[in-house]
Amino acid sequence: MPFRKAWLWVLALLALTFVAFWPGYFSKLPVKKLAHHYHAASAVLWMVLAIVQSWTIHHDRVALHRKVGLAIFLLFPFFLVAGIWVIHVEATTLAAGLTDPENLTIAQFGFFDPLANIGFAALFWGGLKYRHKVHLHARYMLATLLFVVSPIGFRLINFIPALNSDTPETAYLFSYAMAGGNLMALAIALYLYRQAPKHGRPLLIAAGFIAAQEITFETLGRIPAWAPVFASVSQVNLPLLLTLTGIAALGIAWHGWVAGARPSVPKAIAVA
Repeated sequence: MPFRKAWLWVLALLALTFVAFWPGYFSKLPVKKLAHHYHAASAVLWMVLAIVQSWTIHHDRVALHRKVGLAIFLLFPFFLVAGIWVIHVEATTLAAGLTDPENLTIAQFGFFDPLANIGFAALFWGGLKYRHKVHLHARYMLATLLFVVSPIGFRLINFIPALNSDTPETAYLFSYAMAGGNLMALAIALYLYRQAPKHGRPLLIAAGFIAAQEITFETLGRIPAWAPVFASVSQVNLPLLLTLTGIAALGIAWHGWVAGARPSVPKAIAVA
């Protein structure tokens, strides 16, 4: 089995999540929007599921691994719906202050966050399709966690006094922190790929999405004309958007499950 200690590393990542998000989120829970609570809960639960799944399979609890794994059919739609909801909140905030220089950074996330959701969905689908191929399945599912490394990373970098971007005078440093977080995630993806290139396709896919996030954040996301385009997302009916996202998520899960089903053996051949 690959990554025998993965559950310990994901546990460490979960602990870092609370450290990194304490100043901006956990210490301000009452004033945060419901979308952020759902998004945080979905990410934490996904990491908890990864810890449990890694621990069970490496401790020969295969039956439990399979039963607990069924939770993905609830958690995956929950994760995507929460992610889209946060994007809608970002667009709404931007639309309310298009002329506010402090809100222009939000426009850059108009590429970063959708790419994270698309990459997460693609890797999840691959994890289901290749669930009977241990090396690919493990890498596809663990690669989904790479999309939380960057947000954790750039928040940890912000703790460094010389790179703190919390004031208007130092706001320009935020791009350096973002780049650092993305480089962390990219480095981990490429390091894990180098360990076993034969089975490394999921990690290259993740690396490609992470690179695209950084590039679009610093290029397309800064184009002035992009801000009103992203802000227009706020005009989309939220209940409809979340419902369609949930349906799409269930469709992706179902398709991945069916695509990975083992071919049935005809009874006549089985008897023979």
